[in-house]
Amino acid sequence: MREPDPGLSDARSTDRFDVFLCFTRADPDGAARVAEIEDALRTAGLRVFRDTVIDEFAPITRELADAIAGSRVLLVYYSHVLPTRYACQWELTAAFVAAKRHGAPADRVLAINPEPGSGHIAPVELADAKFFSGPVTSRTMPGLVERVRRKVTEAGHPLGAWNRTSGRRPPARIVGRYRELWSVHSGLHAAEFPGMTPYSRPVLMLRGLPGVGKTALAEQYAYLFHGAFGGGVLRLGPFGHHAPEEVLSQFHLTLARVASEQLDIDVSGMDLDRLREHVAERISAAGEKVLVLIDDVPAGLPLNVLERLLLPSSEVATLITTRVEHSPWNAAAVDLKGLSPDEGIRLFAEYREPADNAEREAVLRLVERCGGHPITVRASALAARHWPGPVTDASLASRPDTAPPAIRDLLALFGPLASRLVRLGSLLAPVPFPLGFARDVLGVDCERDFADAVDELVTQCAVSRVDGGLQLQPLVAEVARSEHEPDGLHQHATEALLGLLSGGHAEYRDFLLQHARTLAERASADHRIRLLRPIATAHDRQGDPLAAGEIHAMILTTEGATSADFVAAARVEIACGLYVEAARHARRALLLASTDDERYAARLIAAQALDFQGDYDAGDRTFWREYSGRFPSRREDRLTAVVATAQAFRLRGLPRESITLLDASLPELHDAPPGPLRDETLPSAMLEYARAQLLDGHPRRARQVAAEVVAGFHASGRERHFRSTEADLLRAEATVTLDLRDLRPDRSDGERSATELRELEGKYEKRYGSENPLTLTVAVLADRALLTLGRPRQALRVLSATEQTVLRVLGGEHQLRYRIRHGMAQAHGQLREFGRQADLLEDILLPQIRLLGLTHPETLESRLDLGIALAFSGRGQYRRATELVDGAADDIVAALGIATELSAKAIAAKRVVRLPRPLVSALFTAERMFAPGKKKGE
Repeated sequence: MREPDPGLSDARSTDRFDVFLCFTRADPDGAARVAEIEDALRTAGLRVFRDTVIDEFAPITRELADAIAGSRVLLVYYSHVLPTRYACQWELTAAFVAAKRHGAPADRVLAINPEPGSGHIAPVELADAKFFSGPVTSRTMPGLVERVRRKVTEAGHPLGAWNRTSGRRPPARIVGRYRELWSVHSGLHAAEFPGMTPYSRPVLMLRGLPGVGKTALAEQYAYLFHGAFGGGVLRLGPFGHHAPEEVLSQFHLTLARVASEQLDIDVSGMDLDRLREHVAERISAAGEKVLVLIDDVPAGLPLNVLERLLLPSSEVATLITTRVEHSPWNAAAVDLKGLSPDEGIRLFAEYREPADNAEREAVLRLVERCGGHPITVRASALAARHWPGPVTDASLASRPDTAPPAIRDLLALFGPLASRLVRLGSLLAPVPFPLGFARDVLGVDCERDFADAVDELVTQCAVSRVDGGLQLQPLVAEVARSEHEPDGLHQHATEALLGLLSGGHAEYRDFLLQHARTLAERASADHRIRLLRPIATAHDRQGDPLAAGEIHAMILTTEGATSADFVAAARVEIACGLYVEAARHARRALLLASTDDERYAARLIAAQALDFQGDYDAGDRTFWREYSGRFPSRREDRLTAVVATAQAFRLRGLPRESITLLDASLPELHDAPPGPLRDETLPSAMLEYARAQLLDGHPRRARQVAAEVVAGFHASGRERHFRSTEADLLRAEATVTLDLRDLRPDRSDGERSATELRELEGKYEKRYGSENPLTLTVAVLADRALLTLGRPRQALRVLSATEQTVLRVLGGEHQLRYRIRHGMAQAHGQLREFGRQADLLEDILLPQIRLLGLTHPETLESRLDLGIALAFSGRGQYRRATELVDGAADDIVAALGIATELSAKAIAAKRVVRLPRPLVSALFTAERMFAPGKKKGE
């Protein structure tokens, strides 16, 4: 059966019929009874639609869809045979979902149950309604007609259009599985009945053996129940071929592609959590239910990973297919077994109809022997198609009773071109690939021959048509892969894929990258590197430097890695905070460099890695001293180097030099056409400019520039891009600086009372909300102000609460988070928990150096406090403590002068860490000289 073409999305819903009769001619007695029911209903003056043309293998017609839409009720003659017929499944499900929009579905979908029991009726609402039970006879007919007439009158208007289609090709028709379809639907909607189920959200895991039909059932559910999901279906996966530790990174790329294609949003540069939240927000804002299909989730995923596969929106229902039972999780589950005996007979009959009861019994025994596995039953049926004699136990005894050998027999039946197509699919990842790619690899000139080969494979369910491409059935791919060794086809596939990766195919991008990863496992060194490079680039651009780093590690261990490869790896390692490794790989890049541009790039990245560790002298020796003011000739490289140079100036406490340099380059960046310079380099340059302005004492200009960056990201729909968040925080910092300056211009930040800060926080919260960056920035200052009042325990409590909000809303890699952690460290110091204080400061010091610079006031205070904490921690790190205190004290006096509170603290600390250890401890305990005293009761 095929779904109506997408044109059916505007199916008419005029009031044309009172009753739509749903039945199957596979039940001859039932069909005869339905004809009598039709006559009785028409005699009573009701308008009746009964299809007299469609058969089991015909498509769902436009006439049928319109008839359901234009009918007030659907009357179904629900015999045991009915759920096994695909057309009946479609009719009943379409009507039920449409009826649910009007209230109680059982008032619009009316079931006649002619059987002794009701176990064959699904969903449960129809069985419970008990509209009409027992045989329809001349004696009971008048009562049935009266009940139907009353329901028609109560309905008042038609069911409505079958008005939601995905535009995708309908899934392959499956045999039976109707009860399982309703189990899936009930499980996904279990959360709507909290008293009846332990599950509190619309998440369901569909579990079963490989090849048993999990994905087919999930796709069938998405098709038949699409009317329940007005927002459409998002398909993600499969993921079963990925190692557990790689699933999230691939999920990240897949979700980004699907969001871009189906929701029409730009999600570049968003890490996974920001992307999930952004997509969920868009879905929630649309206000219509969305079904998310996550296919083939592998074993071994911990609960925190499973949770991150879900989109945090109440409008999302998530259906996950998996081969195994996962750890206890708050999700309903349906275990998909093999086909029932009746379903097995139906599947076999699609290829060879049993001629008599003896053949039927032989097939039933085959179904029982193989556990009803669809692939095994289908393979035996295909083999039996051309047997000259009858189907017997003896003839079926030679057939395999497990799926892998059945697949091997199936592969032997394919024609030459179809076999080569399967062979190609087995070399690739088990995800879709473009038809044109397959034709090119196989060298097929005749489109008719290729189409016939594809039809052959589709007919025998070895491949599926997906979004204009092909996808080999995963278990078929596994078996085919084990049957062959790499040959020339692998080489042809690699070369063709490299051509696709270098030229477009955006809609297939994440699939092509997965094929590249699979081909790279058996490729030559040169091809391996070329296949892996675009994968690393994709992860990096999507905001996943850790995943990019893993791919770069594979590249660097392959013979033939170039200077550019080592530079790219070092750049990603810097994003991961692995500065030592980045510097090492940059040095290797310098050794491999053969041109001036390569040497420039290697030295620049090495200097950045050293700068981010705070080793400015080494950075100067490596690059800045020799190359100061010299930039590459290529425009993109030159402007990127300008931004890096401006950052180096700021990190060294020279914001004015940074501003001067960027003043000369920003106009050129603003004039750049859309592309990497405009989309990535320009925001980076403007943020660097804003930071320099803020450091140089110009918060108003900093706020203006940061606001321009925020506006640019919002205008392009990328408000959750990590640089947009950075700009929001910078704008908040500048605004708070201005507001505090205007509030009490005669007092320094350290002297402001907690009360004043709380008042300002309340003002921001009322105007912007409690989770706005402005509100959170002031909240942190107000929380830390409790430390000046000697209330470290209270400060710890409020800082911890604020931190949780900051992490959830803004992430963790930014100045505000470091400020919170530093305040918590100071609270532990006041409580004389110096070990914990030292641990917190160790965690933030290197990130502060990387973001703010070694001599930024907040970094200087962290260095000083860490030295003090180590001196009093009892860990025996006195030498390091002394070095930290001395270095911080010297830099504080040099950067801030001697007449500041922090300078006084630094000078005193230099003296104290040189006292004998017992005296240091006693003096600190008695005087509490580095923090105000506690109030009584603290």
